[in-house]
Amino acid sequence: MVFILKSFRKANPAMGDATTKCSAGEENDRIKYATSSMKGFRDEMEDALTAVLDLDGYSSTSFFGVYDGHGGADVALYCSRQFHIELTREPDYGNNLRTALEHVYFRIDKKLKRSDEWKREPAHPPGSRTLKNLLRAALCEERYVPPQQEGTTACVALIRGNQIIVGNIGDSRCVLSRNGQANDLSTDHKPDLQQERERIERAGGQVTRDENPQRDFTGRLVSVDLGIHRIGGKLAISRAIGDFQFKQNKTLSPAEQIVTSSPDIHTVDITDDTEFLIIASDGIWDVKSSQEAVDFVRQRLQSGEIDLRAICERLLDSCLGRRRMSDNMSVIVVQFKAGARANPTATAEARADEIEVSIEVGQPSNGNEDDDGSVNGCIGCFGRLDMFEAGQD
Repeated sequence: MVFILKSFRKANPAMGDATTKCSAGEENDRIKYATSSMKGFRDEMEDALTAVLDLDGYSSTSFFGVYDGHGGADVALYCSRQFHIELTREPDYGNNLRTALEHVYFRIDKKLKRSDEWKREPAHPPGSRTLKNLLRAALCEERYVPPQQEGTTACVALIRGNQIIVGNIGDSRCVLSRNGQANDLSTDHKPDLQQERERIERAGGQVTRDENPQRDFTGRLVSVDLGIHRIGGKLAISRAIGDFQFKQNKTLSPAEQIVTSSPDIHTVDITDDTEFLIIASDGIWDVKSSQEAVDFVRQRLQSGEIDLRAICERLLDSCLGRRRMSDNMSVIVVQFKAGARANPTATAEARADEIEVSIEVGQPSNGNEDDDGSVNGCIGCFGRLDMFEAGQD
């Protein structure tokens, strides 16, 4: 695997490892991006992200994804490694990116349900499934159980031609800045939203709300503050990859389950006033509004700051400590260069080329999924620093 890690900032000793950051960046003639992740005051880093400047080598498609895990880190890390690979294998990838993106969410969920390859140490790693192991599985001596209480959000943005295509499940968010105005390109999927609550209850689920007792200095209960909404008192998002404890109704389709991996997809055109995208986990959105995050980035760009990595890191720092317990935080900023709007003639030619070579899409991987120079799986910065040497295979 090839990981491009442009900078790794050490923590402030007074803050422990909460402020340690994993950051990277790259650019081409149309866009420039940077990524940064920080564990915050959580025991484990469960965010992961992926950035691929040229996803397939022929259609000038760029891919960016943020995955905010819960109940563990493995599902988020698996998505950071595999989601974009599965996307290129979709039959519609070459000529209908929106449809391909919608399908891949369900495809990833199906793979999790069938195989333990999502685990960092699977019982039978790919390529080592011997006849004996297969017979054991067939005889139910080793019954595979998909991740019941572990899952992840998935907010991804693709740039191809003059379009930005965003897919999202969960409460990670993608925001576009047009002339300084924040435009949400994703929906935060929370259980209390009417559409989400209706699906949850139709599928047999229940939406509850946290209760936080408030007591005076004598210990006497004086009030009860109502907190966030959860499914069954557990999950605070209503759409996710994984979480199969909420996907067990055999009479319903995957899109109708209590928790679904069905994405919302938004498509917008790149225009002359398109400035940048911010894709981030909810550790940022719990602290800043979409407009506040756009203002933060834009002010630094207008002040002459050209290092997007530094801007990403300062954005994370500005959110740290604003809440009693700061969450994991991950962010990708994609800046559109002057003249980023593609030439219509060139775009048409590119689409014609896509049709001709689309039969090549979906070929089996050679095991070097990250040899495209992508930044992938930054969750590992907090557990396996040896993997993230710049340019290391």
